Amino acid sequence: MVRIPGENADDALSRATDDFSRPSDVERLVSDIDLSPYLDRADDPVEAPLPDPVPVSTATPPLLALRDLVTDPRFTDLFARALREADPDFRELFPRDASGVLGEFVRAMSWALETVENARGDEAEVAQVVEFARHLGADHRKLELSTRHHQRFGEALTSTLRHLAGPGWDDRLSTTLGTVYRVLTTALREGAAAGHGPARVGATVVEVLRPTRDVVVVRLISDVMVDYHPGQHLSVLTPYTPGVWRRFSPAMPANPAGQIEFHVRDVPGGALSGSLVRGVGVGDRWVLARPRGLLEVDRTEPVRDVLMIAGGTGIAPLRCLLMDMMRHGANPRVHLFYGARHPGDLYDLPTLVDLAATAPWLTIQPVSEEDTDPWWAGARQELPRTLHRRQTGTLVDVVTGWGSWADRQVLLAGSPEMLRATVRGMVAVGTPRENISFDRP
Repeated sequence: MVRIPGENADDALSRATDDFSRPSDVERLVSDIDLSPYLDRADDPVEAPLPDPVPVSTATPPLLALRDLVTDPRFTDLFARALREADPDFRELFPRDASGVLGEFVRAMSWALETVENARGDEAEVAQVVEFARHLGADHRKLELSTRHHQRFGEALTSTLRHLAGPGWDDRLSTTLGTVYRVLTTALREGAAAGHGPARVGATVVEVLRPTRDVVVVRLISDVMVDYHPGQHLSVLTPYTPGVWRRFSPAMPANPAGQIEFHVRDVPGGALSGSLVRGVGVGDRWVLARPRGLLEVDRTEPVRDVLMIAGGTGIAPLRCLLMDMMRHGANPRVHLFYGARHPGDLYDLPTLVDLAATAPWLTIQPVSEEDTDPWWAGARQELPRTLHRRQTGTLVDVVTGWGSWADRQVLLAGSPEMLRATVRGMVAVGTPRENISFDRP
């Protein structure tokens, strides 16, 4: 103990005691780190009983009682903690904030339980749930789950629901949950086993373009060719937010060289987009998985002309379709409305103009909500000239101002808000709803 000059022995002893009891910088740093897996002292998050468990009535059918437990507001947090303790792999498979993923699980599980209960033994209705689980299993190939993972997941689910039910948990709930989980996991494994090709493919970022302040164009080369149809999207895992899979639509058709291009916009509050747009760099490694989606140009007879409506980075899947159409000798006429908030946000317009220069069947109509760019956007770059001058207004207002387009097949791509507004507006002016196609956001 070092005594400060002029300090008596009692003060020095008191100061030393305070210094000893005060947390060090290192202790404060590690206070939020969960060390239980490394100290072999698992902290069971469902060990202590809840003061207010979910009421479970013996008159409620067991499937609906399980649904009530799954949809309880406390389930997601308790289940996330139980999963982290159930298997170390789950800490890598799930993002740090697993509320979004587990929220989707809650919606799917409650739908399955309600559907089976309401089926009243109807095999066709039950088969619908099983088929859904098979499709989900095909998508889950990218996670490379083992039998152990399914078992530990089920154990965590059972302990969480039992904890929420408290004294209301009984053999009928336990038996029903065991049967449901066994059927669903069997279907999940069947779906995963039916897949072809690699479950996941590595890809390297080879070029990064930043056409606007909040949009990044990422070009990659995959280790092996990823075979997808134009208009589909891929599941993508990046190093910027571990455990977060996102759906990105390629902006160019699949090719033997493995070249792929994605357009990503920084969405405020997004779990991935912000860190990706700010952090992506050449040499980064991404993981790509199963293509999905049904956005396509219908070429069945009689061939109808096409109306495409793209908002922001929604231009990517539609541009991919246009590039694929360039391979055909004959195409239906395509009228593309490409919209954004400001004129400078129409970053892909030069590429579209180049396509239209060699495609007489393609017409480009630029649209922006504002007539000028904001001061912070930097120097104004002149947009390339198109057959139709840029119009000012929302996409839905400009599109419906031309009429109902009732004789066209209509393809939409953009944000969920843009899709909802455009579908409502077009149906209101007479576009048949069955003529409108879009990929689910």
